[in-house]
Amino acid sequence: MELKWTWLAITLTVIVLAWLVVWLFPTPFRRTPRNAVLVAHAARLRRIPRFRVLARRREFEMLARVVAVLFLLGGTILLSSRLTSTDSHQPDVSNRDIMLCLDVSGSMTEYDEELAREFAKISEGLDGERIGLTIWHNASVTVFPLTDDYDFVLEQLETAADKFASYDYDYVAGTLVGNGNSGSLISDGLVSCVDRFDRPDEERGRAIVLASDNDPQGKPIFTLPEASDYAAEHDVVVYGLGTREMSVLPGAVEGFTSAVENTGGTFSVMGSDGSTNSIAEGINELEAARSKEPARVTVIDEPALGTGLVSAGVLLVVLAGIRRRA
Repeated sequence: MELKWTWLAITLTVIVLAWLVVWLFPTPFRRTPRNAVLVAHAARLRRIPRFRVLARRREFEMLARVVAVLFLLGGTILLSSRLTSTDSHQPDVSNRDIMLCLDVSGSMTEYDEELAREFAKISEGLDGERIGLTIWHNASVTVFPLTDDYDFVLEQLETAADKFASYDYDYVAGTLVGNGNSGSLISDGLVSCVDRFDRPDEERGRAIVLASDNDPQGKPIFTLPEASDYAAEHDVVVYGLGTREMSVLPGAVEGFTSAVENTGGTFSVMGSDGSTNSIAEGINELEAARSKEPARVTVIDEPALGTGLVSAGVLLVVLAGIRRRA
């Protein structure tokens, strides 16, 4: 602890010490009071028992008053000069962004509701990250951008699951453009999701949860290895969620696994034991960028000691007064 206004404490202490010197020691400023009474043969008076009792009582009263004055002075000095303590801490903010990237092509119709609920489970296992949702077919649409409002995120994912369950095609409007001869372009979807991250100049942990059956139809702009390299170049870790039936597609699992592992991520099959937990744990283990905020110094007033001394001084004054009247 330290004093906020040290100069005031020093000034008041010097004044008090000067007053004590004048009061305790003979000085030219201290003279015998004009109303003093000189008494002869006072020794006889001091031997009277009643006088001794009264003298001891008076000494006790004066001692209590002196201690009370010292307490009052000390407490006043501490309160007036503001006794404070400081608390310095470095804000430790985890800056991670998670983009949920969902394939809504025709072959994914029977899986999208379940995947939306898987996304909700993954979101519930995170803490402090910003989360966004992008859906894609042969074009990408942002359902909601990166946000740390978890109630909003879970509400939107619940809405998405309900829309997929009722086959509400208006919900995925905009993800299929052109003549419809191409779709489920996982590589272009991945690149689009990488581009959805904002704050490019900040050092942040970034991850994508990519859900697809890896069954592209038509010619994409990027190949899957190129999209994987693009994500790795932008320091984005990709976690893959595949469908249970994708193993029948030649090379689908192998290509998907290779793509995500190239970025440092892992591949899981949706609904498998621990799939969502493993993704959430993997994201939580990402080395989070730490904020560049300066250390915050909080100054806290500590009036307890000064208040205690003043209170004790007042209490002694009251007790001494009661004792005297008794």
